[in-house]
Amino acid sequence: MHRGARGGAGCAASPVARTSLPPARLACNFPTVTDTRTASVLDSPTVVDWLWPLETLTQRRRIGPKRVGGKAWSLAQLMRDGYPVPRGWALDARCFTRHIVEHLPPGHDLATVVKLAGTRAGVDRAARARDWILAAPLPTGLTEAIEALWGAIAPQAPWGLAARSSATCEDTEETSLAGLAETVLGARGPDAIASAIRKVWASAYLLRSLAYLAHAGLRDMAMGVVLQLMVPAEAAGVLFTAPPPGLEGEGWPADERLINATFGLGAPVVEGSAAVDAFRLARRGGAVLATTVAHKRRALRLIDDQLADVEVPEALAKTPSLHPDALRTLAIIADRLEQGDGGPFDVEFAVEMPASSAHRDDTRHQATNTPDDTSATAPIRQATERWAPRVWLLQVRPLRGGGFPEGGDADTVWSRANVGEALPGAATPLTWSVARTFSDRGFREAFAALGCRVPRGVHLVTNIHGRFYLNLSTFMQIAAQVPGLSPAAILGVSGGAGPAVITRLSRQVAHVSWRSFLLRLPLTAPRLLVQQAALEHDVSVYEAEAGRARRSLAELDLRLLPDDAIATTLKSAFGLLERTGSLMLRCASASLASYLALSEALRRLAPRRTSARSPDTDTDPLDPLDERPAGEIERLAQTLVGGAQEVESAAPGVELARVGTIALREAAARDRLFSGDARSPDDLPDGPTREALRAFLERYGDRAVREAELSTPRWSEDPQPVMAMLTASMRSPEGETDRALARARALSDREMALLEARLGRAEIALVRALVWRAQHTTRLRERMRGWVTRALGMLRTIALDIDRRLRRLDPSLEEGSVFFCTYDELCVSLGSGRADVGSVVRLRRAEHARDAARPDPPPTFVGRPPPVSLPPAVGPRLYGLPASGGVVEGLARVLEPGASSLDALKPGEVLVSRTTDVGLSPLFLVAAAVITELGGPLSHASIVAREYGVPAVVNVPGATIAIRTGDRLRVDGDRGIIERLEGRPSIASPPLPSDSL
Repeated sequence: MHRGARGGAGCAASPVARTSLPPARLACNFPTVTDTRTASVLDSPTVVDWLWPLETLTQRRRIGPKRVGGKAWSLAQLMRDGYPVPRGWALDARCFTRHIVEHLPPGHDLATVVKLAGTRAGVDRAARARDWILAAPLPTGLTEAIEALWGAIAPQAPWGLAARSSATCEDTEETSLAGLAETVLGARGPDAIASAIRKVWASAYLLRSLAYLAHAGLRDMAMGVVLQLMVPAEAAGVLFTAPPPGLEGEGWPADERLINATFGLGAPVVEGSAAVDAFRLARRGGAVLATTVAHKRRALRLIDDQLADVEVPEALAKTPSLHPDALRTLAIIADRLEQGDGGPFDVEFAVEMPASSAHRDDTRHQATNTPDDTSATAPIRQATERWAPRVWLLQVRPLRGGGFPEGGDADTVWSRANVGEALPGAATPLTWSVARTFSDRGFREAFAALGCRVPRGVHLVTNIHGRFYLNLSTFMQIAAQVPGLSPAAILGVSGGAGPAVITRLSRQVAHVSWRSFLLRLPLTAPRLLVQQAALEHDVSVYEAEAGRARRSLAELDLRLLPDDAIATTLKSAFGLLERTGSLMLRCASASLASYLALSEALRRLAPRRTSARSPDTDTDPLDPLDERPAGEIERLAQTLVGGAQEVESAAPGVELARVGTIALREAAARDRLFSGDARSPDDLPDGPTREALRAFLERYGDRAVREAELSTPRWSEDPQPVMAMLTASMRSPEGETDRALARARALSDREMALLEARLGRAEIALVRALVWRAQHTTRLRERMRGWVTRALGMLRTIALDIDRRLRRLDPSLEEGSVFFCTYDELCVSLGSGRADVGSVVRLRRAEHARDAARPDPPPTFVGRPPPVSLPPAVGPRLYGLPASGGVVEGLARVLEPGASSLDALKPGEVLVSRTTDVGLSPLFLVAAAVITELGGPLSHASIVAREYGVPAVVNVPGATIAIRTGDRLRVDGDRGIIERLEGRPSIASPPLPSDSL
């Protein structure tokens, strides 16, 4: 407990304990009430009996974080110590508890629901409780207090109030609900404020909040609320006073602070939903060490009494969001906060210019509505130069992070570097429930086939903020039972981990013995050899059976089936997906083993020779290959296996390019496509182009961008992405597709010819056999990958019919509600003939929306997901993993998340994307090169890039932020290096004075 505070016994420690500053140095300057009538209203029992002014909390007896929650208490202490905090009021957390106890049915109190967290009963009760809280009126006395409060402060609150959660376990040194509890911005008027309070209360029943409380062993939590004046923010963001646990190191030295900021309100920074500026400050002295200025196209501001995402003028969008004076102020604040015993801290702040609110809003409104008029930014810049900015602290909390993901601890390594390629972003509950079962069972069967023992109860995959993560620690400890399957060997070809993580994983598997595996080898080896020999036969048999199941479903009118029959159909489709996944993982294991065997053979046998891609090197082609970097071995293996031909994942791009050739020869279709008016084949005139497109969709209609997500419409349902990619491909020179395919094949042949000139007959025969095996298993793997997509398409077809049934029984449900139920819930609901899933759907929709708005956790991390991702490196070069060889130069085209603007890519541009989504592969034939933030050299899209002969670099941290559309780049797909050919101006930082604020 904070020394000298009058909190109740057992109160949690304050995050700003023992940080007392002279008021003269850090004056709050929050709006004061000068009107006598207004002051009397705010001091009246009508208000103060329910809503306590923050500045008075530390003066009240028996008040502490157990009464008002951690956030309210922290803000009160900050105000007491002279920090600039906007005026606010605290709602007693006991009001939440009384409201729940008095009105919810028995067994729906928070303590009981936390005890049931993770069970179906817990989900049902949480969903019902949340629905009731959102619908029930507030206590009469609280409603009257809100009306009186708003009537008194409305003139001082042009942007309304922010309603922030203040749980009794929140923002302490032990626990945090950061990113879990609700914050509502811009509440104006009594009704909106009351609704905001209900939303904050209801967020206590979100499933991730309950899981966190259960993990932390907290069952007596109550939810207070802070009502705070909204700052008319010119800019806002988050200050991290030091690296949070897990991010210390070269990427973020302990002697640096980090500020992320943008124009307007800071919600997009906190949620990770927009590009932000990053400022690195020295902890000693506060000098700005580096600045990364993002292209901030949008800003969240108040327009006509409504929060709106508005356009930022182009001239302003590429300038720093924070004035040097604001950076000085934040540096001093950070230094003062850490003078106590706490830290590091996560500080949310807003910056306003001290011009009049009316003038400021008018000028910003004018500027945002004239994006092409650079003079519109003048009033803002003049204000910046004329007046010092005022920094307001909105909340301060310790950087402690949440609980450990399910199945992990402080040493567990989690990664989505490869699985994130198939399912980027937050998955819907139905997708996650299917993918988890599908993946976990497939991995276990693949390990068992190798003769590995999989411990009971381990979690191989888990859900972190809606994202799909692989437990690398457990995965590697199981794989290490097999000689040769070390973390270095696997991650060297799959990607997703740097040297430090590989070293950590190597230590974690150091105790794993091969003894059990070798003892079982006489039994497992014959079975494994038989399985591998029969792999192509098994795939062919499966394809015949799956093809029949797919045709049967297509011929079935699902609307005529009773509920129990549709449940049987759903289970049958899910069973098919499980079989598909198991066989695909068998093929993937065979492909990985073949590739590793080829790489090892090249490492042992191949002499050094000049690359077919890069004939000018400074090495002697006769030098032993084992003296060369390991990356050269991998590049050689990739090139030899590339050009395998008939790789199914590459087929859609090739076929679409051929449709483009047809369209170029048909003037009416060509003009319609280039006009942008054609969103489906039906928008084209009758002719060969229309027929070719229909044939393409008939064959590949199950595909989509982000196709592993069941809620994503397939190309057959929404062909607009196909039309956009077709338009882009039509800009390529005629015949370029055939030349690209031939080039990839020629590169493989040339590398093989160079090896033949250096190796003996037996050695080259071995290499040829290994190359053939690697190409063969790669083709099988990609064939099965295509069938996974078809099986998912079948599940989606059935799910859409179930969705229709759910909405017929409960008209309050929105379209797509089925995707917010789990697979098991759908089976139970259909089997019982009841569709009482409305509350669960609404609960899960709210949670999915929060997950989707959160920033992606790092692709790979240890222990807890860190609360912030590091900004991309500032410098002329970015580094990743080489995925497809070649060196090219071109202008960047950064692809926005989703499937929009796919036709913007021009031939010769470098495609930059967050993931190597195989649904984007048709664009690879248009691009000069491909750069992605996720993926590995053996990912599906990397294989496609090699088949097309397109240079590619994957696993480039922050590529879509560090690179802007129009940047000129040199992409080296042989070494995994991206070089900016046009530097950006550095932003100088003035020295930081040591005087007060």
